Amino acid sequence: MTSTIAAPLPPDEHERLQALQACRLLDTPPEPAFDDLARIASQLCGTPIALVSLVDQDRQWFKSRIGLDATETPREQAFCAHAILQHEVLVVPDATMDARFRDNPLVTGGPGIRFYAGAPLEVADGRRIGTLCVIDTVAHELGAAQREALAALARQVVAQIELRLHVSELQAAHARQNLFEQQLQRFNAEMKALVDHRTAELKAERDRAELYFDIAGNMMVVADNDGRIVRANRMAADVLGHPGNSLPGRDWFELCFPEDERADARAFFAQLVSGERDAARRFRGHVLTADGQLRVVSWHTTRLHDEQGATAGLLGVGEDITARLQAEEHLQRTLSELERSNIALQQFVHVASHDLREPINSILNFAKLLRRDAHEADATRRERYVDFIVRGGERLRALVDDLLAFVRLDATEARMDAVNLAELVEETRQSLAAAIGRSSATIRVTPLPVIRGDRSLLGLLLQNVIDNALKFHAPGTPPEVDIAYAVVGDELHISVRDNGIGIAPEFQERIFEAFQRLHAQAEYEGTGLGLALSRRIADMHHGRIFVESQPGAGSRFVLALPARCRIGIASHTMQRTEIA
Repeated sequence: MTSTIAAPLPPDEHERLQALQACRLLDTPPEPAFDDLARIASQLCGTPIALVSLVDQDRQWFKSRIGLDATETPREQAFCAHAILQHEVLVVPDATMDARFRDNPLVTGGPGIRFYAGAPLEVADGRRIGTLCVIDTVAHELGAAQREALAALARQVVAQIELRLHVSELQAAHARQNLFEQQLQRFNAEMKALVDHRTAELKAERDRAELYFDIAGNMMVVADNDGRIVRANRMAADVLGHPGNSLPGRDWFELCFPEDERADARAFFAQLVSGERDAARRFRGHVLTADGQLRVVSWHTTRLHDEQGATAGLLGVGEDITARLQAEEHLQRTLSELERSNIALQQFVHVASHDLREPINSILNFAKLLRRDAHEADATRRERYVDFIVRGGERLRALVDDLLAFVRLDATEARMDAVNLAELVEETRQSLAAAIGRSSATIRVTPLPVIRGDRSLLGLLLQNVIDNALKFHAPGTPPEVDIAYAVVGDELHISVRDNGIGIAPEFQERIFEAFQRLHAQAEYEGTGLGLALSRRIADMHHGRIFVESQPGAGSRFVLALPARCRIGIASHTMQRTEIA
């Protein structure tokens, strides 16, 4: 009798376990974000069970579980322990036919696993801490599109893990900031007491303040009323990049401010000294280091007085917050990107539960009719059934292709190269030659510029917009399409104008949303993703896309890009007219 074949340990097992512990996910309560991703994976792959599984030292623990009651299993029985040994999705069509799993208690007993597919969860430095996996009790295969989508969902699970860590880090940064504020308030109170109380005991107190001043963890700078440095502590010298003994006597503004900011900084300083501005109020400012770096410092100032009570200068206590601001900006970009990604996932759920079912149901229904009437129906009826099945399949393929293109854009970076728009339009025209011929369309192109952008993405945008112009024309009226460009303010406008059915104003923003259709499938074919893809591509080029239209009066779609992206005009661009 054979026994379960346990997966070997990965070569980086020690580092992998450290990465798993750093995620701080083990034995935490369920979270909707992970459950949603597991549920999508279950629906996409057509399996009753989907898990977000984390492979610990001796067990696999489920952060999310759809269709399974168990919260963990021994590692030696875990299919996922095999999946984390590779970068690609691991697919086991029939566990009873696989030597690694056929004697596994999870196969021979409950839950009776037959089919398994797991996409590794790869975190920083390439450590695979677990999988997003789907399981069935019957054997079957997983299509290429489903594999890619499962891998894409696994990347979204990793994005959720990274988001949790970023939020935790931000909370820790805020806690440190609050502690700094409390320390600063206590310090300011002590310093003000030292200046206000000139007594016989001042010598001992002053010695303590001198020591605290020099070893303080924040920048401390004393300047006289003219802005010359009287004293600066060790931290100030380190941030500015100047030797500490070289700072006294130097003009603070000449030393530490860019030339274009000095006048405003001197005026602000004078207002603090004179009392026109509240010296106790916190503010941010730039300092220029010895090696030319521009740092952002959060300052808290205190006016210093002489024995007669007159203002003798300012004490500035500052914290270099450059790195924190950069981290917050990166976190905000991450949060915005994740929010947009979550919206896309919600749309993904919609199409998986609705749009994909419609062609599938059509194929199944007519296949059943074909099987039922195979011996009784005449050739014409059988041919009609087959035609319905083929059209359903073509509709399903178009949906899956557009859906994959939409999902892949999230993992795509625009490559900025020189793009000859005239050549790109000609390539698009050739790829749409069949549609142009069927509709007897006329396409006119004026001279177009050479711009900087991603050739393949811009080609996809142009194809979507021109294809719409060919598709949405009034019955009996051949399409006419004019492609031109103009410079409008600081934008370069590339326009595609048609003589089609037009779009009512209240729908002109809606058409750029994913899976939105204004017409029934029987009237005009399409998946509802083309213009959503086009808007995403425009965003990736720091531009925008919009439409000007009225019902019955045609439409003008405009891709507006920053004018600086224009390189020049193609040396020769012929006016083209194509008539089917």
